[in-house]
Amino acid sequence: MLRITKDEALARATEEAGGAPRCEMCVLAGAGARGLALRETANAVAVLSRYAVRRGHVLVVLRDHREAIDELPAEDWLALSRLAWEATRALAAVLSPVRTYVAALGTVTQRANSFPHVHQHVVPLFDGGTSDRPAEVFTWQGGVLCYEPGEAEALTAQLRARWPA
Repeated sequence: MLRITKDEALARATEEAGGAPRCEMCVLAGAGARGLALRETANAVAVLSRYAVRRGHVLVVLRDHREAIDELPAEDWLALSRLAWEATRALAAVLSPVRTYVAALGTVTQRANSFPHVHQHVVPLFDGGTSDRPAEVFTWQGGVLCYEPGEAEALTAQLRARWPA
């Protein structure tokens, strides 16, 4: 994997959006997973994050654009959480992390690296030390990892093969 700076990641994300504001989570929940969807349901999609602080970082994205968890019917939240749980199982089988964080993050306003769209992050942790603290895991300050050609596809295939039924 290639590590790029926060500024480089923000520039790439802006370029991918064509300079126009849009909800990247809506794109991912639609056809934007670009063949890297790990699992799709009627309510949500799980996909490898293109800009991650840890290898194997999975985004679980609600298909409907909702901006607050309290707006969701319970069945939508449960479907989202089910996919996050399944992702933790697949990541454990393939990458053997020390532990895994599952977090519902986002912002009330759209920014280049966060979106007002309900989603969950499933982040495998490998160090067990201070670099695995939430303040380090959920920031782009130290840069982000981008998959080299073929890496994301290979990891996607491995995770799909170990995805719980």
